[in-house]
Parts: sequence; C-alpha cells; structure tokens
Amino acid sequence: MDSGVAVTLFRHGVTKANLERRYLGWSDPPITDEARDKLTGLPCEAYDLCVSSDLLRCRQTAAVLCSNAPYVESAAFREMNFGKWELATYAELCHEPEYRNWVDNPLINRPPDGESFSEMESRLNRGWQTLKSQVDEDEHRNILLVTHGGVIRFLLTKLTKEKRGFWEWQILHSTGIKLYWETLDWKENNRCTSLQAVPTMESENG
Repeated sequence: MDSGVAVTLFRHGVTKANLERRYLGWSDPPITDEARDKLTGLPCEAYDLCVSSDLLRCRQTAAVLCSNAPYVESAAFREMNFGKWELATYAELCHEPEYRNWVDNPLINRPPDGESFSEMESRLNRGWQTLKSQVDEDEHRNILLVTHGGVIRFLLTKLTKEKRGFWEWQILHSTGIKLYWETLDWKENNRCTSLQAVPTMESENG
C-alpha cells in the first residue's frame, strides 16, 4: 500500500488581537489562555515532523500539539507583514485613501512599510520548497505545519485541486486541513491527492 505523504496545515490558537479584529501580521502577541486550554483538549496525532512559523502564537500552538516530534521554526511561514497597519482595525484605517486602495486591490497594492502579496507569495514558495526537501531527505510521512490564516489560504490555492479563490477558504483558529499525496504525486510536485478537515473541538473565529 502507498504510504504517501500527509501535511496538516494548522492555524495557530487565537490571540487577543485576533479577537479584536486587528491586522496581525509580523507583530508577536501570545495566544490567549482559553486558546491554550482548547488546544490541550484536541485529539493527539503522532507527527514525525513539526514545522512552525517563528512567531510566538505559532510556536505556542506547536508546543501543545507536537511536543515529541522533531521541530523546525521558519520565518518563511509568517503571515503577511502589514507594515504601518499592524495591530490597527478596519475602523481605524477605513478613512485612509491608501488603505482603501489596498482593500480594493490587495494583489497589486501594498501596505506602507509592509509586504506585497507577490513578495509574500515568493517567500512562501521558498519555504514550501525547503520543507519539501527536508521531508524527502529525512523520509517524513506525517507533517504538521503550524502557521497563519493567510499562509494556509495561499497554500490551499497552490496545493489542492479545489476550485476556490484565496478568500473563499474559511480557516478558523485552532483548526487544520490535512493534505495527502500519493508518493508519485508528491515526488512530481502535483497537487494533493485528497484533503480533509482535521477533527477538532469547537474553535473560535477571529
């Protein structure tokens, strides 16, 4: 039987900034105590590699979910850098013309002192190739990638056969989507063979 490769894309536990609906990119707040408690109650799975964004909210989530697996941190899997808009809310920004232009066309415009979508895309592509090389070299078969909502949306549009746009994926905190490749598909860089939601307890939206 083809053992294949599984990669679970898991969104970090919720933070206070998420609950306040602030733009949270490279800022580094912790997850809430309630989020930690929910993560602790999730079903455990035996991952043989855990890769995490190097930001605190992901590191804290990974520490709960896979304390016994080999662990790697990577800045490549950070959320988009929102620059001067970090930790601001829509209400605080909506009267700024530069912000309205970005909201109307985020694929072309960029936050001031922040990151464009194309820059984020290039960074994530490099990070994925690095992860894939490590998986192949060490023959991992069940990988957990703890990262951010925007990162997961991008990877799902890139790696799955689903006909959904970037914003059509609903990615809740403390939930995951497992992507599975048969060995040949993985080696040939094809889109994943199948995907499924990871069983979790009730999760917060934010």
